[in-house]
Amino acid sequence: MKTLCLAVTLATQSLPGLAQDSNPDTGAATRDWASTGDVPEALRDARCIKCGGTYLDPLRNEDRSKSPERSDIDARSTSSEIREGTAEFTGGVEVTQGYRRLSADRATLDRDQRSGDMEGNIVLREPGLLLQGDSAHIESESGEASLTNSQFVLHAQHMRGTADLLERDSEGILHVHNGRITYCAPEDNDWMIRASELELDTEEGLATAYHARIEVADIPVFYSPWLQFPMDDRRRTGFLWPDFGSDTKGGVDISVPVYFNLAPNYDLLYAPRYIEERGFSHEATARYLHPLVGSWEVGGAWISDDKSYADDFPDDSHDRWLMLVRQKGLFADNRLRSTIDYSKASDVNYMKDLDSSSLDSRRRTALLQLGSLDYLGDRWLVNLEAQQFQSLADDISNDYKKLPQLSANYRPDGTPFEFSPIVFAQYSNFDSDDNRVTGARLYSEAGAAYPMQWSYGFLRPTAKYRYVTYDLNDHASFPDNNPDTGSPMASVDGGLFFDRMTTLVGKNMLQTVEPRLYYLYSGYEEQTDQPDFDSAELTFTYNQLFRETRFSGHDRIDDANQLSVGLTSRFIDAEDGREEFYASIGQIFYFRDREVRLGRAQPPLDNGDSELAGEIGFFPMENFSIRGSAVWDPYSDQMNSSNVIASYTPGGNTIVNVGYNYRRPLTTINENQNDTEQAHFSTYLPLSRNWRVFGAINYSMEANTSVEDMFGVEYDSCCWKVRLLHLRYYDNDTTGPLTDFNDPQLEREKSIQIQIVLKGMGGFGNRASSLMRDMIRGFVDSEY
Repeated sequence: MKTLCLAVTLATQSLPGLAQDSNPDTGAATRDWASTGDVPEALRDARCIKCGGTYLDPLRNEDRSKSPERSDIDARSTSSEIREGTAEFTGGVEVTQGYRRLSADRATLDRDQRSGDMEGNIVLREPGLLLQGDSAHIESESGEASLTNSQFVLHAQHMRGTADLLERDSEGILHVHNGRITYCAPEDNDWMIRASELELDTEEGLATAYHARIEVADIPVFYSPWLQFPMDDRRRTGFLWPDFGSDTKGGVDISVPVYFNLAPNYDLLYAPRYIEERGFSHEATARYLHPLVGSWEVGGAWISDDKSYADDFPDDSHDRWLMLVRQKGLFADNRLRSTIDYSKASDVNYMKDLDSSSLDSRRRTALLQLGSLDYLGDRWLVNLEAQQFQSLADDISNDYKKLPQLSANYRPDGTPFEFSPIVFAQYSNFDSDDNRVTGARLYSEAGAAYPMQWSYGFLRPTAKYRYVTYDLNDHASFPDNNPDTGSPMASVDGGLFFDRMTTLVGKNMLQTVEPRLYYLYSGYEEQTDQPDFDSAELTFTYNQLFRETRFSGHDRIDDANQLSVGLTSRFIDAEDGREEFYASIGQIFYFRDREVRLGRAQPPLDNGDSELAGEIGFFPMENFSIRGSAVWDPYSDQMNSSNVIASYTPGGNTIVNVGYNYRRPLTTINENQNDTEQAHFSTYLPLSRNWRVFGAINYSMEANTSVEDMFGVEYDSCCWKVRLLHLRYYDNDTTGPLTDFNDPQLEREKSIQIQIVLKGMGGFGNRASSLMRDMIRGFVDSEY
């Protein structure tokens, strides 16, 4: 049996942790509000800075493991009168029940019913909750309470509100009658919700409003007889905020997603979408998670009778669709891993016409269709996969289909001074819808390496034999259906580490000098009778100096007799170990011509040494970096490629990126392609506490025009945010090597996106955030 414990004193005593207002009329909204300078450093997050302060809960450190209903009641006041079954308190009444705190001017406690009635300056506290009113009735057994003319604060949710009548039921749900609620800081009512009744479930993180209207600057802008919105980021069924935009490819574009939280392990998102010049599109995505089958995502989109597409392609079907299936799973004690990534569109123009969420989707030239299963053994990795692509360009043939491909790779632990076996085999069956040679390929390699490692350097000799054989279907270009090639390969990779203490700009630094030599030998075998299913010549970079092949894929076993020389130097802060600078340069010296080429008619490569390749990185501060690379051809005295990117993030969400990229196509690969030279600039720049501008430009120097540019402005206050974004880009219907910016068919498309966020409720226009992440390197949308 619980007892009522009464402690009566003759002077007003404040309970530990209760905040005292200097002005009692300021209300609950300001009672626990602390300006940024008064907030402890550990609690001064981005929301606190943006709002100029935050709500500090004086009971945030209370022990919540024991329910207050199981605790005794301790009451204090300046005077009291105890009668049979009741106790009356007047003058600075303070009541404690576990972690529950209550204060008032007057209180009457019913000892038998374990309830109380209070009047005057009532303050009821629990961790994360502050209620304030003129009069109240409280049931101590159930925690039920009702307050008139009340105000409230939800600390964790950063929300405050008022009510004519505020009731809390036994489940802890707050019922706000004829009230309002907002995320805004005290004395700031940029937006709020007024409702005849509000239900606030802090345990579920869900708010429901009846006969609700949203007001912006005290002006009603939206009404709904029923409105439900989240108070945290947990998943729940309901309407999501719409996406709204406009572009020259479709006109006004509005999508209103509906989310169905069907179960903890599966859900559904349906998004009807209206596109002014195309019609209605229906988009849906379903997700499912189960230990036996992994995580699944199945989605698609359908638009019936696309009006704009019918004008451009009258002879094609005007019903357009997209489907996708994605799966990832890990089974059998993490030994089996499965992956499915399958996408298919109704036509080659679907992505650039209808996927407006990012520029990357518009640039796609193919959709991947992949299924993969891996066995992850202690020493063996076995992979079985089927892969094909759907081309999204009329002038590009579909890649070969791998139906299927089986690979097995032995993975040694690489222990120094022990032999490491090399065993790899891969069987691939290639198919094609075009009139090209098809068939199967078996590639294998076997050998051993002997890694050696010391504190001052490393040495890794390797020897193996590589072999490839085919079983081709009949084709006029390949009279031999079973060509094969084998060749021995040997390499020695070694490097040394020299270091010394030095100073740089007055800082103690550890400087290293790291020379590296890599010798590679591989015998020559004639391979002009072999097809090219999945191989290509690799782009030359600094890392290419130390690769054992100059081809991707396994259709060519390259010949080599060469020595790579590389040199790297680093400057490392002696105090914190942070690398502040590195530079690398290297070159390959060839001792014989390279006769193995992809094409039958391509001549041998007879230059005596490679281009010079280099990399550089400079990190003088944690928020500033410069990275770059370059490839210079000493024979032509020209730069073949170079790129540099500088990023500056000084804090306060400021981002500045400046970049440059140049590439001169090698005549051995494509004689018709132009040089590409582009400059990049992107920024997200706060102008004041609330205003920001952002933008990005990809500028083609050979065409003297911007290829892609995006500009926007953002207003971000404590409780709402609005963005206006304008995007321009070229939509090239071909992907050929020449880009003629004077071509009248090369149109510059435009898009306008609007994003509005009412903080604490959510917002619409997420396409704007997606485009900003796509074009501004390092941009992450603020949580607050």
